[in-house]
Amino acid sequence: MTAPTLLDTVRDHLGRFPPFDGLPPSDLDRLVAATKVRYLELDEVVFREGEPAREFFYVVKKGCVALKRSPGDLVDLSDEGDIFGIRALLGAHVYSATATAQEDSLVYEIPWVDFSEVMARAPQAALHLAAGFAAELPRMREKLLETTSDLHRSSGSADTGADSDRVVDPNPDVLTTHEGATVSEAARAMGARRVGSILVVNEAGHPVGIVTDTDLRMKVVAEARDPLRTTVSEIMSHPVRTVMAPQTVAELMGELMQSGLRHFCFTEDGTAHSPVVGMASEHDLIRVEGRHPSLLRKRIDHCRNPDKLARLRDQAEDFVVDALERGARMGFVSTVMAGIQDALIRAAVAMAQDSLRREERAAPEVPFAWLSFGSEGRKEQILRTDLDQAIVYADPAPEAAEATHAFYVELGTRTTDLLVHAGYQRCPGGIMASNPELTGPLTDWKARFSRWIRAPEPRALMLANIFFDLRPVVGEEALGDALVEHIFAEIKTERGFLPFFADSALHNPPPLSFFRGFMVERSGAHEDSFDIKARAMMPLADAARVLVYDLGLDPRGDTTANRFRRIGAAEPGRAKLAEEAAQAYEILMRIRTQEGLRNRDSGRYVAIERLNKLERRTLRNTFEVIADVQRMLSSRYRLDYMR
Repeated sequence: MTAPTLLDTVRDHLGRFPPFDGLPPSDLDRLVAATKVRYLELDEVVFREGEPAREFFYVVKKGCVALKRSPGDLVDLSDEGDIFGIRALLGAHVYSATATAQEDSLVYEIPWVDFSEVMARAPQAALHLAAGFAAELPRMREKLLETTSDLHRSSGSADTGADSDRVVDPNPDVLTTHEGATVSEAARAMGARRVGSILVVNEAGHPVGIVTDTDLRMKVVAEARDPLRTTVSEIMSHPVRTVMAPQTVAELMGELMQSGLRHFCFTEDGTAHSPVVGMASEHDLIRVEGRHPSLLRKRIDHCRNPDKLARLRDQAEDFVVDALERGARMGFVSTVMAGIQDALIRAAVAMAQDSLRREERAAPEVPFAWLSFGSEGRKEQILRTDLDQAIVYADPAPEAAEATHAFYVELGTRTTDLLVHAGYQRCPGGIMASNPELTGPLTDWKARFSRWIRAPEPRALMLANIFFDLRPVVGEEALGDALVEHIFAEIKTERGFLPFFADSALHNPPPLSFFRGFMVERSGAHEDSFDIKARAMMPLADAARVLVYDLGLDPRGDTTANRFRRIGAAEPGRAKLAEEAAQAYEILMRIRTQEGLRNRDSGRYVAIERLNKLERRTLRNTFEVIADVQRMLSSRYRLDYMR
């Protein structure tokens, strides 16, 4: 390869595709100079399954190369711009499939030594390469995870999302006091150290409470208490939220977004029964993360204006755009957005309650809980998709039943209207708190779940797949907890329900039967688009739901990815597949979110032609994982015998 024109051709062609399109010109020139061009005839074998890996990998310039495993199962099809033969260099050092030209083709042979040196200087390009293979062959998993983690760490810039992966260093110089100290003594100590909190510890140095500036204002000054006579034990907030090092920014931010706590106490074993070793505050997280979304959540919590609530929800979407551009992990994004979504619901419920009070409509004596189902129930609703919500309330006295139901239906209707005003969509199936049938007492809800489990006909199973992802967001959480406990108790008694539940999870098989393309919608408003929700995400979410209920794992507020990781911990023999499924689901969430942000919709229908080469490959790589999960489910519950 000495002819300048040929060098230019190779450079121009490689530079159009990832990861080469992200390389500096000098590094791309180095690779081009070391690259060889190879012509392949129809049916020519490039390498065979089980052969040792060579010192180079391949990029298709023209034509198509098929990769098949014995006894002829198609693994992948590589066409223009696709890389193949690199898995063996990253993993087991032998080829896991046979590569054969499906037509006359041209490929580039790129030396691994030169490529690895270039990638070491271009962490972003290497990260994209790793992401492209992140859901592929099981034998590659450990190496790819290690590579991706190393690249996140080595890049060291906000652009890779490194901030949310950073470990928080707790401040070991903690200001403490004892339970018998007066408020005056504590306030003087805080003033001398110029800090906004003081930790209350017992004789063993274990945390028992915390006093903050807010406590001094609200519990001493506002209540006109004598600071010389009042002890810190009378005003402290307790128990203290304790954690054990190490904790990442993402982990602590998730805790903060869900609990609203502003301080975290680090102890030796992570519990309140061991000595304090440090503290971290919301301010510490703000310094690391920069634009802290908890500030947005606080503004939402105090919002009582519908138009302002809609504007604040728009700002939440800006956070998602920024986080994805910086390469933040989807688990971090969904955790933060779940906290924001919950705050929006709380604000809407509070506004609806205010409007009812202004009309002098007295609230019933029995408590209620606002329930979220589906993606919001799993803390996965990043975009403004449709509402899946309902209200459960404690059983009222018979004479108050009608009035109680009417009040909570009105509360649900007004809250739903406010959320729609903020940009959410009404559920086309009517699964909303404004639906009188979905607002009812605890006894009725338990009876509904019992009917579905004891008589698992198709509609009951369809509803179970939605409602079993329930989570209480506002009100009396114990009501929602009682429903989940009831589901577990019923399934324990009616074990025959599980095979039917599992079979319903297989109604959306992954689109594996394609040739150089995707299964797309053939008609209607979304013609030629790929339904990522039905064809890729739902199969994984449905499978994880079945398994957590079977294994007795608490499903409340857990994402599908986290569910798979807990399934893997509960069943070590399936840990590898569970981790692959978790990562595949997070990949799908990212693709859907990016598509939704581009189109300002739910992101459900992905325009394949607008995806770049890497995005198409990444999406396609998840399909085999979905198929493996469904095969496991079919085998576990012996579903072949049901058909």
